[in-house]
Amino acid sequence: MSRPLITLVIPTFNEQKFIEKCLNSVEKQTIKNKIEVLIVDDDSTDKTVSIAKSFSKKLNIKIIRNGSKDAEKGKKIGLMHAHGEFFMYLDADMEIADTNWAEVISTPLIENKKIIGSLARFKPNQNQNALTRCISYDIFQRDPLFIFLTPDIRETIQERKKEYLVCKFKQDNIPCQSLCLYRTNILKQLFKDHPFLMDNDVPVVLVKNNYNLFAFSSKVGIYHNLLGSLKELFSKRMRGVLKTYMAHLPKREYKWLNLEKKRNIFLLGLFVIYANIVLPATLYGIYKAFKYKDMACLNEPLITLVSTDSLIVGFIRSKKGVRSLFKL
Repeated sequence: MSRPLITLVIPTFNEQKFIEKCLNSVEKQTIKNKIEVLIVDDDSTDKTVSIAKSFSKKLNIKIIRNGSKDAEKGKKIGLMHAHGEFFMYLDADMEIADTNWAEVISTPLIENKKIIGSLARFKPNQNQNALTRCISYDIFQRDPLFIFLTPDIRETIQERKKEYLVCKFKQDNIPCQSLCLYRTNILKQLFKDHPFLMDNDVPVVLVKNNYNLFAFSSKVGIYHNLLGSLKELFSKRMRGVLKTYMAHLPKREYKWLNLEKKRNIFLLGLFVIYANIVLPATLYGIYKAFKYKDMACLNEPLITLVSTDSLIVGFIRSKKGVRSLFKL
């Protein structure tokens, strides 16, 4: 099977703690000679760039300046510089878990020209801390609130292949996800006038333009060192609401929750109660611990409480206030 070039874009800002492991995982890919790595750096003041440059003899790697202090704009910059037939972005604190990942995830796009994107999953890693492992048992590493509110990818399955699933997304039924290998030329065409690439907005724009077939393989995945502490979880969710979600709200495509529907207001309120009572989430955490044989899952009630309440606090503190919720 002929393998097209894959472009991996990695936005960075002071990522010296993670970038070496991230690039090592790319370097271990069985088809690394078919991978172009674009580091879109936002004027890092640490050793991020020098570490990335040290891989120049191991990988086809280039450093591009961002300078906007916006990772989503960095992804768009990377897209416009991509030479690969296929395109995906990674965060610097991610590691590719399987050496054949690039082969497996690109195969559906090679076999079926109608498939627009091949979804990547997250995996738990025993080297990760307990908080990260707990949340990584969800294939898209969603907070408990988002698991409750967003569609499950199993609802979209159209066909089961030996190595992957073929999924058909509908406008009102697009699963929450962030990592996906796309066809570069289509993204460049549809996003040429967009100033940035927002994770979950991309599939929405694609579906609106009748690109609705996606692939998903659960056999390979990515490790994401998402959480260091509950304080970090709170800060990330607050920052996500105030600096990412609210900052780009008028341009957002993905609707986490349509609060114009009374049923959704009821569901949101129900989950807030669920999170703050704590006991139900504790029981669910015990169930997860037995299911996955990992005591890290006992952190479920803490993650549920902190992630839910931080998002609520973030929306309330936003200058756009509660009124913005009705634009979700």
